Amino acid sequence: MSIEILAINDADKAQIAAFLDVPYRLYRDNPSWHPPLRFERKQQLSKLQNPHAAHLIRQLFIARRGGEVVGRIAAFLNPQHRRLYQDNAGHFGYFDCIADMDVGQALLGYGENWLREKGVQKIFGPSNHSVNEESGLLIDGFDHPNVLMMPFGRADYAAMIEKAGFVKAIDLLAFQANLVSNFTRGPFMRRFRKIVDQDEGITFRTLDQSNFTQEVELAMNIFNDAWSENWGFIPLTDEQIAHSAKALKPIIFPQGYRLAMIDGEPAAFVWMLPNVNEALRDLDGRLFPFGWAKLIARLKLKHIKTARIPLMGLVKEHQNTKRGLAALCRICEDVFEAGKRQGFETCELSWILENNTGMTTICKLASADLYKTYRMYEKVLG
Repeated sequence: MSIEILAINDADKAQIAAFLDVPYRLYRDNPSWHPPLRFERKQQLSKLQNPHAAHLIRQLFIARRGGEVVGRIAAFLNPQHRRLYQDNAGHFGYFDCIADMDVGQALLGYGENWLREKGVQKIFGPSNHSVNEESGLLIDGFDHPNVLMMPFGRADYAAMIEKAGFVKAIDLLAFQANLVSNFTRGPFMRRFRKIVDQDEGITFRTLDQSNFTQEVELAMNIFNDAWSENWGFIPLTDEQIAHSAKALKPIIFPQGYRLAMIDGEPAAFVWMLPNVNEALRDLDGRLFPFGWAKLIARLKLKHIKTARIPLMGLVKEHQNTKRGLAALCRICEDVFEAGKRQGFETCELSWILENNTGMTTICKLASADLYKTYRMYEKVLG
């Protein structure tokens, strides 16, 4: 049967629903698939509700064969990226399809052609809107479930993307720390701990819940500075920071946020979040009719055993100093201990660029092991 590619009308609710439903149908029987909430995915896609999507020039596509939806893809221009990098690049994301090379090639081809028509000279992907949302194609670690705000995919997707002419741009790494076993501090960790203990200019605190929005702004300002020279980085705007604060508030626990001050100035932070995907694993992304009750019960009874650190950073001023590294290692230890008290058994630290040796070293010093790899691809258009 022939493959039909349909360009989605953003105003057509039925078409948007079909686009959003693709991964839920494709991965339903995959034990490693922990589906996120459907309404949250709908909000993420919405230009009205998600400031990360608001200014994109975007086209969504679905693939149909024999009347059945068999895949999807999004092609988009991100004005923030183009202003910052001046590379006339476009992006693709939301790539999911059945295990059929022809379907994958058709979707990738339509996405590429749409971007060509916009005058794009280079394509990056996959990412959902920007590197500040889900990014990268899973290429290693398929036997581990997807955690909060991290993408999911199958092993055959890499061959589809590479056959379409894409090559590796950079890998994004995910580390996992075991919070149950006792951490063995190596000589570097003991040395860093001694530096912190003897330095009165380094202080620490947890989340000030009475000023939650300001706390998020403080952390994101550190994040923007710390990550500003990293591959593909796009600074978060005030609107995006406010949106993140609203999204994070329902799932935070105060001890999971740790801030380090050096000589009275904010220098580093780490933020651990419960992996709510674990609590949603059998709800098919739905809260009705009984999903709400199950989710609330699981959160209250501490059924969640996994966590993720999606946000951490050390300001550039201190990135190559002993004081800065010591402070960051200390707050990592502190949030690990807080997570253990919360009932978490493992914590994912993700994602980290493969060439970010400072952060990868800190993960290893914190007894975290590399357990997943995601890949960003690129294609130069002739």
